[in-house]
Amino acid sequence: MTTFTLDQEQYEALIAFARQGTSTPDQARSLNNFLEQIEKANGIKRYKLWVQWQEADQPLPPTTEFPLKWPPELRYYIELISRPINKNDVQEVLKAKARKPVNVLVTPDPGATLGWASIDDYFLQ
Repeated sequence: MTTFTLDQEQYEALIAFARQGTSTPDQARSLNNFLEQIEKANGIKRYKLWVQWQEADQPLPPTTEFPLKWPPELRYYIELISRPINKNDVQEVLKAKARKPVNVLVTPDPGATLGWASIDDYFLQ
């Protein structure tokens, strides 16, 4: 069997390209399970967290159905191989992507449908 070697940057790019092919929560979870098998075999730990928020000065579109249909501009996926994700990482995303974020929720579920918690509850540990 052929063995492939990738550096971290190449592996992260491969993950990003693969993620573009996932359009449902189940596809995202299947990809995640596949990646975790590769990572386990190679001693890699990947950390992932969805972040979503509302803007204080803007109502959600009427088509919003939490958690299945959320405006993509109000949601962001953090993925790190280098270290665990912390509350500061989420706050940096909000600084960069949001104007007046409220009701900030996070979940480690790759499908972005299960286990949503407030940022404060999630990082209470």
